[in-house]
Amino acid sequence: MSDWYFEDFTEGKTVRTMGRTVTETDIVNFVTLGGIFEELFINVEFEQNKVVGGRVVPAMLVLTIAEGLYIQTGHTHAGRAFLGLDKLRFTAPTKANDTLWVDVTVVSARPSSSRPGHGVVVLAHNVVNQRGESVANYQTSRILESRSSS
Repeated sequence: MSDWYFEDFTEGKTVRTMGRTVTETDIVNFVTLGGIFEELFINVEFEQNKVVGGRVVPAMLVLTIAEGLYIQTGHTHAGRAFLGLDKLRFTAPTKANDTLWVDVTVVSARPSSSRPGHGVVVLAHNVVNQRGESVANYQTSRILESRSSS
């Protein structure tokens, strides 16, 4: 996909990322990297894993994958600062072998008052699985370069 600059972000515009399946290896690598050795994530026989029907994916891994999927769209290549993450909610469990997509909608886009040639973009991210269930949602704020200043 092509690079986007500040001018390409119009309120209400929505894009969907490509999909990505979360694997057992992803879970093990993430848990090991972060030192998140909770039984929920390292014991497939743990009671809650039995209740949801598979190994639960750490919520922060869901967020990390969602952000990676969005970055792969090319829409952040003109990004100059990540200002914040707000309204983060995990609304359903994600399990090993679930496939995730992210629907990203422009909430607002305005010229930056402190950085000429840049704009501030607020995006709503809705993470969905292969069953069409929303598993997470959040908003991000970013500063992006304007096409004219590149």
